[in-house]
Amino acid sequence: MKKKIKLNSVFSSGSWVTEVNKKKLKTDTEKYKIHINNLVLPALIGIHPHEKNKKQKISINIILSVPDNTKNLDDNIENVVSYEHIVQNIKKLLDKGHIGLLESLAEKIALICLDDNRVIDVKIKIEKLEVFKETSSVGIEIFRTKSLDSSSKRKIYELPK
Repeated sequence: MKKKIKLNSVFSSGSWVTEVNKKKLKTDTEKYKIHINNLVLPALIGIHPHEKNKKQKISINIILSVPDNTKNLDDNIENVVSYEHIVQNIKKLLDKGHIGLLESLAEKIALICLDDNRVIDVKIKIEKLEVFKETSSVGIEIFRTKSLDSSSKRKIYELPK
């Protein structure tokens, strides 16, 4: 069975609200955030010929929202989302070979993050660090939310088996 991930919608308040979780988690105080900051890795990424066979440094920043269960952790790693597993899986993904677009890489990382059923949503920022000498970086940012709603008409992303 494939898990489905749905793009978010903006409500009139201007804030992002997940379709599935808006009833269960009414405020941000019922969630906590997990941060992976400035994960700098070599990657074969880009559409230009020189980017297809020479790795370049990229920086990945991730913010995951998860239900706040910090009162019931029992100091057990199994009771939290593991940023270690996410980082390991991103490294494995980059080791598989060339990816053309930062947007494609971000979508694949979103699938890795949302694979844990405790993750509600994820914000991913990816930057190339050595593209132009005039900038410190160029990049993209996406925001994805997990959805269990299969009746939605919005675009659905599916996790590979």
